[in-house]
Amino acid sequence: MYHSEDLRPGDILLCEGEVDVRDPLGLLMVWASDNRFQHAVLVGDGELIEAIDEVGVAPLDAYAPVGWRFTVAGATEEQVRHAVDAARRRVGEPYGYDGVLRDARRLEGRIPLARRLDPHDIVSSALVCWAYEQAGIRLTWERLPTPGSLSHSPLLLGLRPWQLAS
Repeated sequence: MYHSEDLRPGDILLCEGEVDVRDPLGLLMVWASDNRFQHAVLVGDGELIEAIDEVGVAPLDAYAPVGWRFTVAGATEEQVRHAVDAARRRVGEPYGYDGVLRDARRLEGRIPLARRLDPHDIVSSALVCWAYEQAGIRLTWERLPTPGSLSHSPLLLGLRPWQLAS
């Protein structure tokens, strides 16, 4: 769907269908909604920054067959740099429900009260939205932004699957 050589830092990829079985919440969102997107990814410097079971990086072409490329309307180079840097600093952090479960396993079944599940850190699109919020850009007003709801943000510039001629 996209060509990795066209990607620029700060671009957002929204990915269709069953992207990763490690993302059961994403699979549930695709199944339960009338939207095709399961996963959201932020383009960094020569890598993709994503959150599935932890914040990590992937090669630029990782989602080429299923990813749709978007740019953020009105974002300055400084804001893009700030968003990418914010997301990059979180690489290696446990993410969402998996981080809580990992802590519980490490602590023999006890979920530490200090590590409460933040509803903003459950899905991949929340990481993308959080990174841009650190740069002063609010991509959506949804409390828990899903990849599907992010696809309707007027700030994301790019072709949506439903805009293609049939």
